[in-house]
Amino acid sequence: MSLVLPTDVEGVSTSRALGRAAIWVSSVFLAATFLLVIGFGLEIPQADVALAIAGLAIAGLAVAWALLASNPWLVFGLMLVAGAGIFLFTLQISAGVGDGWRSDAAIFTMPKIAITVVGIAGRSLPASIARSTVGFVVASLAVQFGTRIHGLVFAFDIPSIVTWLGIVLLLATLWYGRARATRGVRTMQVAAEVEERISERGRIAAEASAALHDTVLNDLQALAVSAPGRLLEDHRAFLVKDIASLAHPGLLVDDVMVRSQAGAEALRSSGLGTVIRSAREAGLRVSVSGDPALLRELEAPVLREVVYVVGRGLATVRRHSGVTSAEVSVAAGAGSVNIIVSDAGRGFDPRLPGTHSADVSEAVRRRVEAVHGTILVWSAPGSGTALLLSVPRSECPVGR
Repeated sequence: MSLVLPTDVEGVSTSRALGRAAIWVSSVFLAATFLLVIGFGLEIPQADVALAIAGLAIAGLAVAWALLASNPWLVFGLMLVAGAGIFLFTLQISAGVGDGWRSDAAIFTMPKIAITVVGIAGRSLPASIARSTVGFVVASLAVQFGTRIHGLVFAFDIPSIVTWLGIVLLLATLWYGRARATRGVRTMQVAAEVEERISERGRIAAEASAALHDTVLNDLQALAVSAPGRLLEDHRAFLVKDIASLAHPGLLVDDVMVRSQAGAEALRSSGLGTVIRSAREAGLRVSVSGDPALLRELEAPVLREVVYVVGRGLATVRRHSGVTSAEVSVAAGAGSVNIIVSDAGRGFDPRLPGTHSADVSEAVRRRVEAVHGTILVWSAPGSGTALLLSVPRSECPVGR
């Protein structure tokens, strides 16, 4: 299943974006307040105008910092600083206004709205509402105290109240949408996990089927190279294990998973993985079957010859077989490890002198025999080629 899931259902990126937007909104309201001071032409001393503008600047910086902060106590402290700036501004401006001015004048409403928008950047619904409420209350108290000192008439500031209620409603709607998105993402994730499990079960079933093929092939290979007569005990043990796997598919699936991990590591550590990768890079599709983990049971000199022979075999397949695919199979024998390199190419008659595969076999035969191994080649015109390399395990030391 290919799902494009929402990436910000927790609201982190959205809160940051809203915080940056709120900085601009707050700056606009504070700048509008400054323009109102100039536009009204209030008759107040220049020093008082400077203090009023300083109060606006303090409030603006505190609001901007609060919008970027995440610590609730820091935000609360910055709200108090912003309130102090608004109080300083209100105290200076209310001294120069005439009769008839009230505490709900636009010149006092703008700074209150600038502080109220702090709640937009909260990381949760309660935190967002708390920020907006604290900003609204602190700014309202600052304006009321500043205007009362100079005797201005008290009035409910309807625009600022409506703004606060609007922000609370906006935040509630936003977080409700986030909650629904979170539930939707969880539902899609559950569906994706179910489909992934189904796909994984199918993959394991396919590998188990391949393992069944490899199990039968390994047993036949082991029987083919065994000496006539009574089976050895270790060979019998392998057959008993394989029959148990066939009788109980669950054991076979477990074995597939364990063998897959161990086999991949064995290919990497043995150097055989490098040879196979080089063949693939040269254009040959190489599949690996059987139990590559058996390579761990080989001594270093034996393993070097295995890597060399497999590399030569894959190179021969690539140059002479006429096909672009080959298989490398690793199987257990009686006290040995068997490696087969096979292809379904044009094949040849091994009895004819001068054939390329006979030459390869002759070139490597002495090296294989030096580590007490054997090498066999089966082929026929039009029937492909198989090279069987059988080498002793480490529990059968070289030279014994």
